[in-house]
Amino acid sequence: MKLLNKIAIVTGGSSGIGRAGAIALAKEGADVLITFRSNENGAIDVKNEIIDMGRKCEIVKADLTNRDDIKNVITHTINIYKNIDVLVNNAGDSNFVEFLDDSLENFNYLFDINVKSIFILSQMAAREMIKRGAGRIINVTSISGIDVNAPGLTSYCTTKAAANMLTRGMAKDLAKYNIRVNAILPGSIDTPLTWRKASDEVIKMTIEKTPLKKIGSPGDIAGMIVFLATDGSDFMTGSLVVMDGGLTL
Repeated sequence: MKLLNKIAIVTGGSSGIGRAGAIALAKEGADVLITFRSNENGAIDVKNEIIDMGRKCEIVKADLTNRDDIKNVITHTINIYKNIDVLVNNAGDSNFVEFLDDSLENFNYLFDINVKSIFILSQMAAREMIKRGAGRIINVTSISGIDVNAPGLTSYCTTKAAANMLTRGMAKDLAKYNIRVNAILPGSIDTPLTWRKASDEVIKMTIEKTPLKKIGSPGDIAGMIVFLATDGSDFMTGSLVVMDGGLTL
Protein backbone atom coordinates (compact mmCIF):
# COMPACT_ATOMS: atom_id res chain seq x y z
CA MET A 1 0.00 0.00 0.00
CA LYS A 2 1.57 3.23 -1.19
CA LEU A 3 -0.38 5.53 1.17
CA LEU A 4 -0.53 3.41 4.32
CA ASN A 5 -1.63 5.55 7.30
CA LYS A 6 -1.65 8.77 5.27
CA ILE A 7 -4.52 11.20 5.85
CA ALA A 8 -6.45 12.50 2.86
CA ILE A 9 -9.25 15.04 2.50
CA VAL A 10 -11.45 14.72 -0.59
CA THR A 11 -14.04 17.43 -1.19
CA GLY A 12 -17.22 16.49 -3.00
CA GLY A 13 -16.59 12.86 -2.12
CA SER A 14 -20.16 11.54 -2.15
CA SER A 15 -20.34 10.76 -5.87
CA GLY A 16 -18.54 10.87 -9.19
CA ILE A 17 -14.84 11.66 -9.28
CA GLY A 18 -14.70 12.46 -5.56
CA ARG A 19 -16.21 9.13 -4.61
CA ALA A 20 -13.87 7.19 -6.89
CA GLY A 21 -10.88 9.17 -5.67
CA ALA A 22 -11.65 8.66 -1.99
CA ILE A 23 -12.10 4.91 -2.44
CA ALA A 24 -8.93 4.62 -4.53
CA LEU A 25 -6.89 6.45 -1.89
CA ALA A 26 -8.30 4.17 0.81
CA LYS A 27 -7.36 1.10 -1.23
CA GLU A 28 -3.78 2.36 -1.09
CA GLY A 29 -3.98 2.57 2.72
CA ALA A 30 -5.07 6.16 3.35
CA ASP A 31 -7.57 7.18 6.01
CA VAL A 32 -10.00 9.62 4.45
CA LEU A 33 -12.30 12.53 5.25
CA ILE A 34 -14.82 13.43 2.58
CA THR A 35 -17.10 16.42 2.33
CA PHE A 36 -20.59 16.54 0.89
CA ARG A 37 -23.08 19.35 0.41
CA SER A 38 -26.44 17.59 -0.03
CA ASN A 39 -25.87 13.92 -0.91
CA GLU A 40 -25.60 12.54 2.63
CA ASN A 41 -26.69 9.05 1.61
CA GLY A 42 -23.95 8.92 -0.99
CA ALA A 43 -21.39 10.07 1.57
CA ILE A 44 -22.52 7.40 4.03
CA ASP A 45 -22.19 4.75 1.31
CA VAL A 46 -18.61 5.85 0.61
CA LYS A 47 -17.82 5.85 4.32
CA ASN A 48 -19.14 2.33 4.76
CA GLU A 49 -17.24 1.05 1.73
CA ILE A 50 -13.98 2.49 3.03
CA ILE A 51 -14.56 1.17 6.55
CA ASP A 52 -15.22 -2.28 5.06
CA MET A 53 -11.69 -2.11 3.62
CA GLY A 54 -10.32 -1.66 7.11
CA ARG A 55 -9.56 2.03 6.71
CA LYS A 56 -11.05 4.99 8.58
CA CYS A 57 -13.43 7.49 6.99
CA GLU A 58 -15.11 10.63 8.29
CA ILE A 59 -17.83 12.58 6.49
CA VAL A 60 -18.48 16.30 6.94
CA LYS A 61 -21.36 18.29 5.50
CA ALA A 62 -19.94 21.50 4.09
CA ASP A 63 -20.99 24.35 1.84
CA LEU A 64 -17.60 25.23 0.39
CA THR A 65 -18.75 28.73 -0.49
CA ASN A 66 -18.88 29.33 3.27
CA ARG A 67 -15.56 30.07 4.98
CA ASP A 68 -16.77 28.76 8.36
CA ASP A 69 -17.71 25.43 6.78
CA ILE A 70 -14.29 25.23 5.13
CA LYS A 71 -12.57 25.94 8.43
CA ASN A 72 -14.64 23.19 10.05
CA VAL A 73 -13.38 20.67 7.47
CA ILE A 74 -9.77 21.36 8.45
CA THR A 75 -10.51 21.55 12.18
CA HIS A 76 -12.43 18.28 12.13
CA THR A 77 -9.65 16.53 10.22
CA ILE A 78 -6.99 17.65 12.69
CA ASN A 79 -9.15 16.82 15.70
CA ILE A 80 -9.77 13.29 14.45
CA TYR A 81 -6.63 12.39 12.51
CA LYS A 82 -4.05 14.90 13.86
CA ASN A 83 -2.59 15.32 10.38
CA ILE A 84 -3.22 16.16 6.71
CA ASP A 85 -1.02 14.54 4.07
CA VAL A 86 -3.18 14.90 0.96
CA LEU A 87 -5.85 17.42 -0.02
CA VAL A 88 -7.96 16.71 -3.09
CA ASN A 89 -9.93 19.81 -4.09
CA ASN A 90 -12.57 18.08 -6.18
CA ALA A 91 -15.84 19.85 -5.33
CA GLY A 92 -17.12 22.25 -7.94
CA ASP A 93 -20.11 23.21 -10.04
CA SER A 94 -21.04 24.37 -13.52
CA ASN A 95 -23.91 26.14 -15.23
CA PHE A 96 -24.60 26.41 -18.93
CA VAL A 97 -25.64 30.05 -19.43
CA GLU A 98 -25.17 32.11 -22.60
CA PHE A 99 -22.94 35.09 -21.89
CA LEU A 100 -25.60 37.73 -22.57
CA ASP A 101 -28.01 35.93 -20.25
CA ASP A 102 -25.46 35.34 -17.51
CA SER A 103 -25.53 37.17 -14.19
CA LEU A 104 -22.95 38.47 -11.79
CA GLU A 105 -24.58 36.31 -9.10
CA ASN A 106 -23.90 33.17 -11.14
CA PHE A 107 -20.35 34.28 -11.92
CA ASN A 108 -19.66 34.98 -8.24
CA TYR A 109 -21.17 31.65 -7.17
CA LEU A 110 -19.02 29.70 -9.62
CA PHE A 111 -15.95 31.67 -8.58
CA ASP A 112 -16.68 30.93 -4.91
CA ILE A 113 -17.07 27.18 -5.38
CA ASN A 114 -14.50 26.61 -8.14
CA VAL A 115 -11.71 28.97 -7.06
CA LYS A 116 -12.10 30.52 -3.61
CA SER A 117 -12.78 27.16 -1.96
CA ILE A 118 -9.50 25.84 -3.37
CA PHE A 119 -7.64 28.94 -2.19
CA ILE A 120 -8.98 28.83 1.37
CA LEU A 121 -8.83 25.06 1.87
CA SER A 122 -5.35 24.81 0.40
CA GLN A 123 -4.02 27.65 2.51
CA MET A 124 -5.39 26.11 5.71
CA ALA A 125 -4.24 22.61 4.80
CA ALA A 126 -0.79 23.80 3.73
CA ARG A 127 -0.19 25.37 7.13
CA GLU A 128 -0.82 21.95 8.68
CA MET A 129 1.37 20.21 6.11
CA ILE A 130 4.24 22.61 6.79
CA LYS A 131 4.26 21.51 10.44
CA ARG A 132 5.00 17.98 9.26
CA GLY A 133 7.42 18.84 6.47
CA ALA A 134 5.51 17.65 3.39
CA GLY A 135 2.18 17.40 1.65
CA ARG A 136 0.27 16.94 -1.59
CA ILE A 137 -2.47 19.17 -2.96
CA ILE A 138 -4.40 17.91 -5.98
CA ASN A 139 -6.90 20.18 -7.70
CA VAL A 140 -9.50 18.61 -9.97
CA THR A 141 -10.23 21.43 -12.42
CA SER A 142 -11.24 21.01 -16.08
CA ILE A 143 -10.09 21.26 -19.66
CA SER A 144 -12.59 24.13 -19.76
CA GLY A 145 -9.82 26.15 -18.13
CA ILE A 146 -7.78 25.91 -21.34
CA ASP A 147 -10.43 25.47 -24.03
CA VAL A 148 -14.04 26.64 -24.47
CA ASN A 149 -15.51 23.50 -26.02
CA ALA A 150 -19.21 24.36 -25.82
CA PRO A 151 -21.37 27.51 -25.78
CA GLY A 152 -22.73 28.86 -22.52
CA LEU A 153 -19.62 28.18 -20.46
CA THR A 154 -17.96 31.60 -20.25
CA SER A 155 -18.21 31.98 -16.47
CA TYR A 156 -17.40 28.33 -15.82
CA CYS A 157 -14.35 28.37 -18.10
CA THR A 158 -13.12 31.58 -16.49
CA THR A 159 -13.22 30.01 -13.02
CA LYS A 160 -11.45 26.86 -14.19
CA ALA A 161 -8.72 28.91 -15.86
CA ALA A 162 -8.28 30.73 -12.55
CA ALA A 163 -8.11 27.41 -10.70
CA ASN A 164 -5.42 26.17 -13.08
CA MET A 165 -3.31 29.28 -12.54
CA LEU A 166 -3.94 29.11 -8.80
CA THR A 167 -2.47 25.59 -8.93
CA ARG A 168 0.71 26.81 -10.58
CA GLY A 169 1.07 29.77 -8.23
CA MET A 170 0.63 27.61 -5.15
CA ALA A 171 3.14 25.11 -6.54
CA LYS A 172 5.75 27.83 -6.91
CA ASP A 173 5.22 29.23 -3.40
CA LEU A 174 4.86 25.92 -1.55
CA ALA A 175 7.72 23.98 -3.15
CA LYS A 176 10.16 25.21 -0.49
CA TYR A 177 7.99 23.46 2.10
CA ASN A 178 8.09 20.14 0.23
CA ILE A 179 4.43 20.51 -0.72
CA ARG A 180 3.64 19.46 -4.27
CA VAL A 181 0.63 21.00 -5.98
CA ASN A 182 -0.77 19.63 -9.23
CA ALA A 183 -4.06 19.76 -11.12
CA ILE A 184 -6.00 17.20 -13.10
CA LEU A 185 -7.97 18.61 -16.03
CA PRO A 186 -10.72 16.13 -16.93
CA GLY A 187 -12.70 16.28 -20.12
CA SER A 188 -16.20 14.84 -20.15
CA ILE A 189 -16.51 12.24 -17.39
CA ASP A 190 -19.44 9.91 -16.74
CA THR A 191 -20.67 11.45 -13.47
CA PRO A 192 -24.08 12.56 -12.16
CA LEU A 193 -22.99 16.21 -12.55
CA THR A 194 -22.23 15.72 -16.24
CA TRP A 195 -25.59 14.17 -16.98
CA ARG A 196 -27.44 16.74 -14.85
CA LYS A 197 -25.79 19.80 -16.37
CA ALA A 198 -25.10 18.86 -20.00
CA SER A 199 -27.73 17.96 -22.58
CA ASP A 200 -27.62 14.65 -24.43
CA GLU A 201 -26.83 16.65 -27.56
CA VAL A 202 -23.77 18.28 -25.98
CA ILE A 203 -22.50 14.94 -24.68
CA LYS A 204 -23.02 13.28 -28.08
CA MET A 205 -21.20 16.14 -29.80
CA THR A 206 -18.32 15.85 -27.31
CA ILE A 207 -17.95 12.11 -27.94
CA GLU A 208 -17.90 12.69 -31.69
CA LYS A 209 -15.15 15.31 -31.32
CA THR A 210 -13.06 13.14 -28.96
CA PRO A 211 -10.38 11.04 -30.72
CA LEU A 212 -10.98 8.10 -28.36
CA LYS A 213 -14.73 8.34 -29.14
CA LYS A 214 -15.91 8.02 -25.55
CA ILE A 215 -16.22 9.93 -22.31
CA GLY A 216 -14.07 9.03 -19.33
CA SER A 217 -14.95 7.26 -16.10
CA PRO A 218 -14.43 8.48 -12.53
CA GLY A 219 -11.97 5.63 -12.13
CA ASP A 220 -9.76 7.11 -14.85
CA ILE A 221 -9.37 10.28 -12.80
CA ALA A 222 -9.07 8.38 -9.51
CA GLY A 223 -6.01 6.58 -10.83
CA MET A 224 -4.30 9.91 -11.48
CA ILE A 225 -5.33 11.21 -8.04
CA VAL A 226 -3.56 8.24 -6.46
CA PHE A 227 -0.49 8.73 -8.63
CA LEU A 228 -0.21 12.41 -7.70
CA ALA A 229 -0.64 11.52 -4.01
CA THR A 230 2.21 9.01 -4.02
CA ASP A 231 5.98 9.08 -4.39
CA GLY A 232 5.70 8.08 -8.05
CA SER A 233 4.97 11.73 -8.85
CA ASP A 234 7.75 13.05 -6.62
CA PHE A 235 9.28 15.19 -9.39
CA MET A 236 5.97 16.80 -10.36
CA THR A 237 4.65 20.11 -9.12
CA GLY A 238 2.70 22.81 -10.93
CA SER A 239 1.60 20.31 -13.59
CA LEU A 240 -1.76 20.57 -15.34
CA VAL A 241 -2.50 16.97 -16.30
CA VAL A 242 -5.02 16.81 -19.15
CA MET A 243 -7.25 13.71 -19.18
CA ASP A 244 -9.78 14.20 -21.96
CA GLY A 245 -9.49 11.35 -24.45
CA GLY A 246 -7.66 13.71 -26.80
CA LEU A 247 -10.47 16.27 -27.04
CA THR A 248 -8.15 19.26 -26.81
CA LEU A 249 -5.64 17.97 -29.37
